[in-house]
Amino acid sequence: MRYINLPENIATKVFVLDSGALAETPAVLKNHFSGAKPLIVADTNTYAAAGGDLYDLLLQNNMQPYEPVILPGTPKPHPDYALAQLLSEGFPADCVPVAVGSGVINDLVKCAADLKKLRYCCVATAASVDGYTASGGAMSVENQKKTVPCPPPYALIADSNILQTAPPEMMASGYADLMSKVTGGADWIIADMLGIEKIDPACWSIVQDDLRDNLSDVHDLEKLFLGLAATGYAMQMYKDSRPASGAEHLCSHVWEMEHLTVNGEEVSHGFKVGIGLLAIAQLHEFVINTPIEQARSMARSALNESQRAAEIDQLLIKGCYGNAIQPLAMEKTPFGAELLLRRNKIFAIWNDLQKRLAQQLIPSATLRAMLKKAGAPTRFEAIGLEAEQYFHGIKTAQLIRKRYTVLDMLYEAGLLDEALTQLVNE
Repeated sequence: MRYINLPENIATKVFVLDSGALAETPAVLKNHFSGAKPLIVADTNTYAAAGGDLYDLLLQNNMQPYEPVILPGTPKPHPDYALAQLLSEGFPADCVPVAVGSGVINDLVKCAADLKKLRYCCVATAASVDGYTASGGAMSVENQKKTVPCPPPYALIADSNILQTAPPEMMASGYADLMSKVTGGADWIIADMLGIEKIDPACWSIVQDDLRDNLSDVHDLEKLFLGLAATGYAMQMYKDSRPASGAEHLCSHVWEMEHLTVNGEEVSHGFKVGIGLLAIAQLHEFVINTPIEQARSMARSALNESQRAAEIDQLLIKGCYGNAIQPLAMEKTPFGAELLLRRNKIFAIWNDLQKRLAQQLIPSATLRAMLKKAGAPTRFEAIGLEAEQYFHGIKTAQLIRKRYTVLDMLYEAGLLDEALTQLVNE
């Protein structure tokens, strides 16, 4: 059985990726969870895919598992923190929670296990997200999208036979999520060059060194899963999601808070990220392709505090983003002399930044073709967006986190609105 080598300084200690890896789960639980009784948490879909077989394996190995907790699969479970709290209340003190599923199930169990101070194991059912090995759970907390701090799985089991049976759109979603590390890395370069958030070489290497190779074949399930897992290691090491996400994820968060659906079904995380990354890649290309003299001449005058507050209120008019966003957006906006210093710094590094971004970025047309080949959507209409909501989401994404991205840089340079006019939706 293939045990994957892991960085020493992360909390995930066991990772099995192989054909038939599900059969290794009882041994992993016996060897690494001190005799705790397994408690499977799944939904009806993931229980059918792997949970039922795992429960039988646990019985055959005399592990006395608790009765599984099986959530409804239709409609799909939502990553709501209140549900994680409810799950936690039902966890016996001597259990080892075993999340059988993908992003939502894993995040729910991750948070619930932490609330009960239990280590947990994850059995993946799809190569659909980058959060399997990440610290923190992507949760809705009082309708606001947040990353709730909590430890990653102590053990991860990925049976390639099971992963291959997942609906094709789940692998496409995972591929889009992995591709977002291209634009996420470009955003980190901007923050690094402006002295706002320095690049951590070890974390950068874990995500970026093999990224292009892991994206080279849209049908290579193993490369995809290894790439997704590696981003989780980096997030653990950095204690933040910066190594794995940038403005494209912020766009996704906005659309998630707006409850984006297609035919009544919630749009997958990866598909929202994929549409976001195509937009953000084009904003990076705007920087790369705009000469410094032209950039300076196009820069709009800065808003004063009252004008900016009014603009923020208008962007948040839907009222679905939580009460903390407006003060955060004002806090992160520089004004007066501070803004002038920042704008001067942006234009001072513009030429060097163009070179570094060009080295990092894959052309947006190529990214679009890769997503299309993977079966992921490439037009915003395909994920239920109208043009107004699409552009509104990109501008609103600049408000919702302190993380510095190309959206912040273009806003501070007075170029964001101009750059948005050049976006292409194909």
